[in-house]
Amino acid sequence: MEAKQQIRNRHLAKRKAMSEKEIALCSSGVCRNLIQYFKQQKDLEEYVVYGYYPCRKEAKLFDFYAWLGEQGISLAFPRVSGACMDFYLADFKTELKEGAFHIMEPQKGCKKADFSRAYCLVPGSVFDRSGNRIGYGKGYYDRYFAAYPKLYRIGIAYESQIEERIKPEKHDRKMHAMVTEHGMRVICNKEDLWN
Repeated sequence: MEAKQQIRNRHLAKRKAMSEKEIALCSSGVCRNLIQYFKQQKDLEEYVVYGYYPCRKEAKLFDFYAWLGEQGISLAFPRVSGACMDFYLADFKTELKEGAFHIMEPQKGCKKADFSRAYCLVPGSVFDRSGNRIGYGKGYYDRYFAAYPKLYRIGIAYESQIEERIKPEKHDRKMHAMVTEHGMRVICNKEDLWN
C-alpha cells in the first residue's frame, strides 16, 4: 500500500497544478453544496461555524461565508500558537491577518470560540469516501478534535482529492460529512453526534 506521505505529496502536486479557473469553478460548486446543506439545518442559528482561510489552492469558501453572514451566523477561524490551534470569532473580511505558515488568522483581541458543539469545516490534502483524512502533517486538527469531539466535522475538498480508501492512523479523526463540487456525503448525522 502507498505510504501516507506519498499519497499526500501526490494529491498536493495535483492540486498545485490546478488553474485559477478550475479553482474558482470547483470552489463555487463546493459553496453551492454547503449552502444547500446548511439551508436544511433547522437549528442553524443556534450554532457557530468554524471555517478556514484558504491557502495552497484549497477550496475558497468566501461565497458561503458571505451567505452565513446574511443569515446572522457567527464564523470562527483557526489561529496557531506553537503546537496548539484554537478558533476565534472573526469577520473574514476585516479581522484576519497573516500568521503562522503565511495563513490568514484572527487578529489578537478576537474572542475565543470555545464551543463544544459547532460545525467545523476541515481542509486537508486527501480524504476517502468513509471520511478518513490526511492533513498536512502537523496534526493541529487531529489534536483539536481530540479535545472537542462533539464538533461536527465536515471535510472540504475537490473531487480530485478523494481516494476510495486511505488507511487511518490511531490519532486520525474521521469526518462526519464530506463536501466536494459534486455534492455532499453525510457519513454520520449531527443528531447522532449531538443527542
